[in-house]
Amino acid sequence: MEAEGWPMPRYDQFKGESPESYRRRISEIGQIQDGFRMGRYRGDLAEHMERRLVRLLEQPLEVRSA
Repeated sequence: MEAEGWPMPRYDQFKGESPESYRRRISEIGQIQDGFRMGRYRGDLAEHMERRLVRLLEQPLEVRSA
């Protein structure tokens, strides 16, 4: 599925990440990426959103306890 001509990237679910957390994380990644594509972020906000995006790509929002 593509959004406005952009291919939808695929992201793996982290080990121990709940399905709900995964869905929320992927949704937020998409919202941030769309914001950059649409030029919504400038200056300090752009830097903040870039850091948030990196965190979302590198770690789960939450991990289920064993």
